Amino acid sequence: MPRTLPLSRRRLFSVLSAHSELAVILGGPFSGKTTLVDTWLATDPCPEWAPVVIPEPAHDVTPETYWATVASSLCTSLGVDEPVAAEGSFDSLCSILVRHPRPVMFVLDGVRSVEAIEDRVGQLLRLGPQVRMVVTSRAAGSWAELVDGHPHRTIVGDDLAFTVDETAALCRLFGLARDQRTIEWITRRTEGFAAFVAAVCATLRAEKPDRVYGTDALAVLVDSTIDLVVMHVVAADPSLALSSRSVLVSAAPNTVTESSISALPHIDDSDAFLTALTESGLIEACSTDENSTDGETAWRYPEVVHRSLLRVGSAEYPKELWDARSALIDYWLQRSRPDIALEHAVERRDWRCAIDIVEKNWVALYGSGSLRSLGIVLLELLPDDMTTNDRTVASLRTITRARNKAGEPEQWAFPRSFETILRLGSLRMQGAYDEAMEVCDGLATEPVPNFETLDDTTRHAHGLKYLNFGTVYLLGGRTTDAGTMLRRAHTAGRGVFVEREAAGKLALLEALRGRTHEATRWIEEELRHPPIMGEAEALIRTAGLVATALVALDRLDTGTAFRALSELGTPRHTEELWAAVMYARGRLALLSGVPADGLLYIDSELQHFSHRLTGISAVLVDAARADLHLALGEARAARELVDSSTHPLTAPARARLRLLGGDPGGAEVIVHRGDAAREHCPAVGAELALIGSVASLRLGRRTDARRHLQRAVVLAEHAGVTRPFVGVPPSAVRDILSLGVDLPIDLDPAMAEYGIFREIRVVVRLTPRERAVLDALLAGGTASTIAKEQFVTLNTVKTQLRSLYRKLGVHSREEAIAQAYRLVVG
Repeated sequence: MPRTLPLSRRRLFSVLSAHSELAVILGGPFSGKTTLVDTWLATDPCPEWAPVVIPEPAHDVTPETYWATVASSLCTSLGVDEPVAAEGSFDSLCSILVRHPRPVMFVLDGVRSVEAIEDRVGQLLRLGPQVRMVVTSRAAGSWAELVDGHPHRTIVGDDLAFTVDETAALCRLFGLARDQRTIEWITRRTEGFAAFVAAVCATLRAEKPDRVYGTDALAVLVDSTIDLVVMHVVAADPSLALSSRSVLVSAAPNTVTESSISALPHIDDSDAFLTALTESGLIEACSTDENSTDGETAWRYPEVVHRSLLRVGSAEYPKELWDARSALIDYWLQRSRPDIALEHAVERRDWRCAIDIVEKNWVALYGSGSLRSLGIVLLELLPDDMTTNDRTVASLRTITRARNKAGEPEQWAFPRSFETILRLGSLRMQGAYDEAMEVCDGLATEPVPNFETLDDTTRHAHGLKYLNFGTVYLLGGRTTDAGTMLRRAHTAGRGVFVEREAAGKLALLEALRGRTHEATRWIEEELRHPPIMGEAEALIRTAGLVATALVALDRLDTGTAFRALSELGTPRHTEELWAAVMYARGRLALLSGVPADGLLYIDSELQHFSHRLTGISAVLVDAARADLHLALGEARAARELVDSSTHPLTAPARARLRLLGGDPGGAEVIVHRGDAAREHCPAVGAELALIGSVASLRLGRRTDARRHLQRAVVLAEHAGVTRPFVGVPPSAVRDILSLGVDLPIDLDPAMAEYGIFREIRVVVRLTPRERAVLDALLAGGTASTIAKEQFVTLNTVKTQLRSLYRKLGVHSREEAIAQAYRLVVG
């Protein structure tokens, strides 16, 4: 499912853009508020305003923490230093706005849990016309008081539902050909809720886009999809997740009151539960009070949500939705809360469902501890007719019960490889990749099974194992081992999320190597899989989107790269592939001609990931930052980052550093080392060969220069890239073209648009005697003639020449003369 819906909400863009002070977007969790705002922002509606986008905070956020986050983001957007914390975070925010009166547009998403948010927003608006606010919330709060009577403020809420035309547009976006009657039916069945419509489109695409559904079959598909979305919202809300059965029971009468809540089973604090329901946005106030009693406030679930909760909570889940219920359980387990799904199955005495949950997802259940209690209950309650002859039950007993040799009470036993996977996850998040790779090395030598002979559960377990191994090797920088393990994971994980995640990481691996043809094939494979509802999608999509951006950049397609990275957004602090995002953003900044902005962004994000700046992450970040520094003419900063590196991904920056700094001989040394060829990185090899060509030209060796250039062309065409040809200084273009080699790119206009690296005029300080010797060399003198002219011995001149060569970074008279014309000699 696309993360933005560019064709579907444009009718609301003008509403957001027209109200210059405050736009409040109110809606439940299914209304698509955040997507609407993200899509609107992607159109760059207010280019003169500095955007400060604050994502939805945690449900227990304190005001001090929240406003500190806002103040920090504001400083980042304005490019100013954060103030010393001498006052409260909100007061600091106000003082920053007063001191820096640049127009600022705050986008505050999901603010329902922020205490006194309306009052604080009102105070910010009173600072002056340079402040604009866009706010989304599930709760109406007192926003009306802030909006009423102000012509430039508005509340958007009642018109968030999709129209039939918008549903049709979204279907087209998903590549679905649907007749008008079907479009109208889907819109009516989902009540136009954005999340439901988008989820239905994703499900239709995942099935068979061209399949013609009858009314009953379409109803099953739509209802089951709605159930997935509704149950995810319940599971994702910490206040409701552990009371989910009470949510299901509360839907029995659609009207909810305090008295009806207090009568629910398993509810100790009815007030807290009702508050959680209202703040979650699941229920909404009734338009009339005809159903209320004794003056109580009456609430109700939206009808589409009400029907979904009744279906899921029914002891007899409709038979026509049996397959859909299996999909629902699979969704719960792989992307949300398997412990709650197991609890519901045991409560309903749905043994087959419960066994399926345990058997397919016992690793996750073990991690949560739920299997220790619910598993025992399950085993004790299994009916007699489900004997151990049943393969599923036998498997359940095998993986959940084992007695130790001492005859002590039952313990829960799990295969060593899965316990290892849990440990690997912890090591990866700590950035301890070397230790994690040692663990993988100890297990990777086990024989690879024939996946075709395994049952799905065992095969998927192997897929998960190899996916973890491949991820560890990728993060640790062992690309060959990573590719091997990820390909095994893709094969073994067929049919579950592992297959898609492995494809995305293989795409990223090939994109980093600069093998764009292979990367494109894996990107297409990753896109073949439907998106996952909920936060799991954010974890899985990163690799594919970064790979898409890197491939586009290697082909000088900055528009596609920008869209991919915009869709991805700023990486979360738990994102393992954060450095790959920084690397892609750095390359985009270079080709866009804004290296200072790219460097500022990366440096600001590094503080969140400094504890994981190891392995491939350190290499990628250093390579990106070094090139950004070089584009700004900051050779010393670039040298500090990559001068001691030997990794092929930093080789172009190291060679470019020497070339731009006037050391073509040093650049050639790096080119001849062959790091890129050893690691099978054709795009890196092409870039190095081009730098080698320029270096040879500056050393007066045209034959070598032509040979390097021909190699660059062959490697670039093999990899399908053109970016390497704009990685040299524009001053070298004439010389490159003079070599008479056919290039895969029109170099003059390409350099005019994308060329950003300039010669770094290095200042070399010489003694008066060294300067005199250099002047004599430039006049055509030799060591002997210089000695005679300056009335010194030949050995003295040779000593001075050695000192001069060392300072110029050359090794011969010819190189010294060439270098002198490129340097500022003082």
